[in-house]
Amino acid sequence: MRPYFEPLEKKAVELGAAKAKLIETGQIVFDPRSFLKCRFGCNRWGKFWTCPPNMSISRELFMEAFARYRWGLVIQTTTPKGGQSVALAVEKEAMLSFNCSYPLALVLCVECDECAFPNPCNFPHLARPSMDAYGMDIGKTIEPLGFKVEFDKDGKLLPAWYGMVLLD
Repeated sequence: MRPYFEPLEKKAVELGAAKAKLIETGQIVFDPRSFLKCRFGCNRWGKFWTCPPNMSISRELFMEAFARYRWGLVIQTTTPKGGQSVALAVEKEAMLSFNCSYPLALVLCVECDECAFPNPCNFPHLARPSMDAYGMDIGKTIEPLGFKVEFDKDGKLLPAWYGMVLLD
């Protein structure tokens, strides 16, 4: 089945990704400590519709749905906006050209300069949760693919953003 989705790797790069690689969902690493990093290390906590604790889908329901996916396409971009754009385009391509019934992009939502929260989302059709919002360990998931999360000496994330599209 992997070769069936391989054209999506190329498509992601054509759309602006620096790199894109397929991964079996069994290789995706979850770690509940990612919630601690969200809560005590991210200024988005509680201020965005797509970030904990404001997501309306519980972790348990997400994991139940996740168990039905077989592949993920990890997408590396140089900007969060580029990441969102590429991931959403790949999600749509997977549905239209690859007969995926429920592809799901997991990517940092940056559609608005400032999230409308607590008012209704201005772009609910574009809003998606990030990979770590439901407990994915991004670093451990992407390292076997040759990707790496890197920080500068001040602890600021270097310009490599990661998203994923889950494929059924």
